[in-house]
Amino acid sequence: MKLTVANIHFSYNSHSVLKDVNFSLDQGQMMCVLGVNGAGKSTLLKCLNRILKSSQGAVLVEEEDLFLMSQKNVARHMGYVPQRHPESLLTVFETVLMGRKPHIRWTLDKNDYARVEEIIEQIGIRHLAMRPVSELSGGEVQKVIIARALAQSPDILLLDEPTSNLDLKNQLEVMGLIRRIVETQGLSAVVAIHDLNIAIRFADRFLFLKEQRIHAVSTKKDLSSEVIRQVYGVDVALKDFEGHTIVVPV
Repeated sequence: MKLTVANIHFSYNSHSVLKDVNFSLDQGQMMCVLGVNGAGKSTLLKCLNRILKSSQGAVLVEEEDLFLMSQKNVARHMGYVPQRHPESLLTVFETVLMGRKPHIRWTLDKNDYARVEEIIEQIGIRHLAMRPVSELSGGEVQKVIIARALAQSPDILLLDEPTSNLDLKNQLEVMGLIRRIVETQGLSAVVAIHDLNIAIRFADRFLFLKEQRIHAVSTKKDLSSEVIRQVYGVDVALKDFEGHTIVVPV
């Protein structure tokens, strides 16, 4: 389903964080939100699924405005993976099962359990199913939280710094997992991230925030070193290395 974000404004008290944010994302696409610290990346994601209430604007999934829905219905469309996860004594299976909450009327049924088992298999964490989440590594926990978001059966995934505090191997595994989910399940993904090279390796589109506004939206084909310089204040070159575009400071 197509995501359309129209005229989003958000302020913390009187401090403006986002102004006039407009973009769209087609089904099956992955977009990375980029910018310096404090640019509003995490705030934008929280506005999209109404964790934070924007002062104006609309978020449409196809023709449905999420701002007019109950939070339960929003969760049926948007699967959110936060930057920080509280410690939990729940098992992996129990944690993923919590993602079924937006679809439960009275109690869990066999379809809910079957869906969780399917997702755990797809994500490759079946061997962890009965382990407490508190005993897992950072990369394993991130996969569990992504699985919990998928259990909501959303149209769109919102992921806030999914590679934060992960080593390089786990960064590549987690971003590769998100890429595979987008391609095989027909979802869309909006990913707030710092690492330009990781973003360019996996995403289709890039949204750059600067001074509360969208500075540029680009694809891999039209991404330019000048945009990166304008946003980050660093001169860079874009180089091709073994089929991958990489950003090199100069």
